[in-house]
Amino acid sequence: MKDLHHNIKTVQTLDPALTTASRAGAPVDRRGFEAVEHIAMFGASGDTLSGSVKTDVKLEASEDGTNWSPVSDAGEVNGGPVSEAGVFATVDSTSVDQKEYRIGYVGNARYSRISLVLTGTHENGTPTSAIAILGAAHVKPAV
Repeated sequence: MKDLHHNIKTVQTLDPALTTASRAGAPVDRRGFEAVEHIAMFGASGDTLSGSVKTDVKLEASEDGTNWSPVSDAGEVNGGPVSEAGVFATVDSTSVDQKEYRIGYVGNARYSRISLVLTGTHENGTPTSAIAILGAAHVKPAV
């Protein structure tokens, strides 16, 4: 049996919270790992979602962990596509909330993160959180 437990590291990037405004996840430093998978999780929205009340899930990358750019090149992701703005998922109806959305970053930047970009008025909010899974550790067990 293969051992996954000692070969990955998880990082909570967005604390579980009722989200009513845009927020950016914590930077994920890929140093010491060859792979990173970002996962955003959504609960049931307290608002009526539509094209004008929605959440875009955006992938961003950085060389220094401070200056961020959207990841828009399909060759830098697994599980895309991504838009020119880096958006890889849009939660705009009840048929697409209460789900998880994931994307792998395979670009060259050392840091990556996801951001939740809210459009419209989100008075009641949506429970959201995000984690990153780092894999293919250079040194094992991964910590």
